Amino acid sequence: MKEVKLLLVGIGGYGENYIKELFTNSLHDTKLVAVADPFISKSPYLDELVKREIPIFRTPEEFYAERRSADLVVISSPIHTHYSYIMCALDHQSNVLCEKPVSIDETLMENLIKKEKESNRFVAVGYQLCFSNPLQALKKDILDGLFGAPVRFKALRMMRRGDAYYQRNTWAGKLRCHGENVFDSPLSNACAHQLQTMLYLLGSSIETSCTVESAEGSLVKGRPTIENYDGASVCFHTKEQVDVYFYTAHCIDEQKVGPFGMFEFEKATILDQDDVFTACFKDGTLKNYGCELPEERLKKLHDAIECVRNGNRPPCTLVSSLAHTKAVLLAQDLPVRIASTAEKKPAKDEFYYAVPHLKETYLNAYEHWTLPAESV
Repeated sequence: MKEVKLLLVGIGGYGENYIKELFTNSLHDTKLVAVADPFISKSPYLDELVKREIPIFRTPEEFYAERRSADLVVISSPIHTHYSYIMCALDHQSNVLCEKPVSIDETLMENLIKKEKESNRFVAVGYQLCFSNPLQALKKDILDGLFGAPVRFKALRMMRRGDAYYQRNTWAGKLRCHGENVFDSPLSNACAHQLQTMLYLLGSSIETSCTVESAEGSLVKGRPTIENYDGASVCFHTKEQVDVYFYTAHCIDEQKVGPFGMFEFEKATILDQDDVFTACFKDGTLKNYGCELPEERLKKLHDAIECVRNGNRPPCTLVSSLAHTKAVLLAQDLPVRIASTAEKKPAKDEFYYAVPHLKETYLNAYEHWTLPAESV
């Protein structure tokens, strides 16, 4: 069996999940050949990397400058670095697994898709739900016509975020960073999985998502220190004539609300409760797709490694995530309400902001397949 040489770019933040997986689980015939991170001195894994004699570089460019090679480059660095790092990896004939979102720039996404095709390599995108066995089984049944034509989709996920979240890096809540679009928000990043899931399920093949054409709704800015918004209620209109409703926020009192969703088809309704999918047919029969197991959270890594070995393509790629990029850009043009009533509140050793009644407003809109008034 071919040994897969892996370069890990970024081991802080979410990147810690990858380094833990590579250090603690046996990935058969996979070798971590190097790590690239300009802030490696801050990592709690530095001593272990040195002990294991794993080479350390600041950037992928430095790695390749020494005429080294990697079969797979896993990128978990800040969003504004993704484009150049992916281009560099493809230039050197490496496959890529990049964390989401890849880029919030449609032109850059199109450039990457073109480069990926020319290089005859793949760029997998780390929306882990798209790699899960339950969601793949559900999408297969959708493509096979088991539920008939889709009618309308909706989902809601809200996660409170406080000082620690917004102070953990230089781009949280920002519009741009180092000249690159970031547009960081619950819709684009922290709660993006549920939106991406809906767009992906509406795609006409395993690798594609639907085509988002327009959006209506409104945005809320509860935390006054951020550049972007932290609450959104949006309806995306698609080329496939299926409306996709999404409600999300960070500026709430509760630590978590959802995720849950409802996907209506001609013959059945798919219910999503905490990312557990159940098909409810009109004759009363049910089909449960199970749930993603905790040990499968990094299935995307294992799948990418296997795709390197067998020459297949992963289910979630640049093409799969293009619809999400388009949706985020369309949402950016919606009206933003500055919530002057937002309250600053303590929680353990930090503060967070909550907009009064926002949770209830979004829950009511979700229940009735509507969008709340901008002034609410």
